[in-house]
Amino acid sequence: MSKPKLIYYHDSRHSLLYRFDPPMSLHGLRQPVDELVGTPVDTLSYGLGMGQTFLYDTRVGARFGDHAVEHNRGLVWWRAAENLKQALRSGHDPFKVIVDRAHEKGMQVLGSLRINDSGAPEGSNYTVGRLKYEMPDVMIGEEDPDRPFVATCLDFARPEVRAERLAVLEEVCDRYGADGIEIDQYVRVFFKPSEIRQNTPILTDFVREVRRLLDRIGEKRGQRLYVAARVHPDEEANLSVGMDVRTWLSEGLVDLVIPHGGSVILDTTPSFGWLVEAASQAGGWVYPPMGEVFPYDDRHHNPTLEMYRAAATNYLAAGADGLYMSNLPWPRTEREYMILREMADPAIHSRKTKHYPVAQKEPNTDPYGPERFLPVLLEEGVGAQVPVFIGDALDSARADGELGQATLGVRVVQTCPEDRLSFRLNGSELPLDKATTTTYYGGTVAYFPVKVGMTQRIDTHYWFEFDIPFALLREGENVVEVTMERHFKALTAQRVLQSVEVRTRFKEPPIPVQGQM
Repeated sequence: MSKPKLIYYHDSRHSLLYRFDPPMSLHGLRQPVDELVGTPVDTLSYGLGMGQTFLYDTRVGARFGDHAVEHNRGLVWWRAAENLKQALRSGHDPFKVIVDRAHEKGMQVLGSLRINDSGAPEGSNYTVGRLKYEMPDVMIGEEDPDRPFVATCLDFARPEVRAERLAVLEEVCDRYGADGIEIDQYVRVFFKPSEIRQNTPILTDFVREVRRLLDRIGEKRGQRLYVAARVHPDEEANLSVGMDVRTWLSEGLVDLVIPHGGSVILDTTPSFGWLVEAASQAGGWVYPPMGEVFPYDDRHHNPTLEMYRAAATNYLAAGADGLYMSNLPWPRTEREYMILREMADPAIHSRKTKHYPVAQKEPNTDPYGPERFLPVLLEEGVGAQVPVFIGDALDSARADGELGQATLGVRVVQTCPEDRLSFRLNGSELPLDKATTTTYYGGTVAYFPVKVGMTQRIDTHYWFEFDIPFALLREGENVVEVTMERHFKALTAQRVLQSVEVRTRFKEPPIPVQGQM
């Protein structure tokens, strides 16, 4: 397996087996590969199923739907189970179809395994695997008041659990011919809450076994099979569940890591510096994810191409080796194919328009999540400071005479003309009379931020937009400061600094229209 240029994750369900009524044709089963042909994606990470039940003809586990006595989870789960059943009946094993087609088209395939999951063997069950039915005591059992699902997860202190997981990975790489595996931490549970620290070496030994297993299979095939792992961007967060990722990297047990924190809000600020350091020292790679994230914004319910450019620029400037894309809207349109093209190489987007939105805090957020500075309740006379990371190589673009224009946007909720606000960028005051000021009655945001508890409506607000000279912008961290100099107290609503963003534009050739040449 060669170093990936661009990785794309397909979960095998939402854009495939959930979508179509059975039976699916061979052409349909090949779509996760065929729709990427001609793009820069050279590595497909493919979801194996639900973690304990699988969407292929497994001999070591349970197939999705095997324990579904009645199909009581809606149409799409029935479709997946029936599509699998009918595909196997027609001689088409879905995962084998993917691996063979990817190799035919010059792509590498990683089998992505949810390494643990919750759920007890009861009722009509799609997600509980064979091991829990045969040996219910392999479940953790111990309660965690903050995470009630922990009790029904597999306990990796049990050798039977580790053996079953190894058998799945062996089947994926040996019998099906995958080029490696991805360990998806998913629920981030491995041990009883009271035994995590003492059992951390057990999980490290398990990863050593995974490495040895793949080395044995790879030796037979004359290639190195790769181990990828989704990990938390924060080191202590990994250690808190038993994942000693630094040791995994230093011993060469994993080849690449995906700093996957679970946030649904697009965050263009990198927060995985320790991983870059640890991976580079060991010859490993870091591929930050850029899928299933959404701006908390009423104007854009999905990231724009300009937002993807900004995030990619910042991540690569922070030392990432490449990017990990996933779950772009499907079916693909010109927008998705343009995103894939540009995310493969920073040379493509280095001097194109970028949109750097600052991420907002999420309620009940991960205690190990990155520090976020929005939203801020504005108080009279107190400056609110918000950092904005800009990864553009501004100095070299300036030397080449290719800088265009930069814009700072600030959204303040429930302010009014009787208030007096001041704005600064990196200590320099921005005159309010030079800003473009617009007001909106309100706006609604995308589904997924609301799903995690963020307010669906951004209330009545003003946007203040400043054209800023590039001389005020820095490569790296910039600081935007907003101060409510005077608070019109007759209006009792709280003034909230809700959004901060920077757009950078470069000199580009004009795009011809109609008969222009």
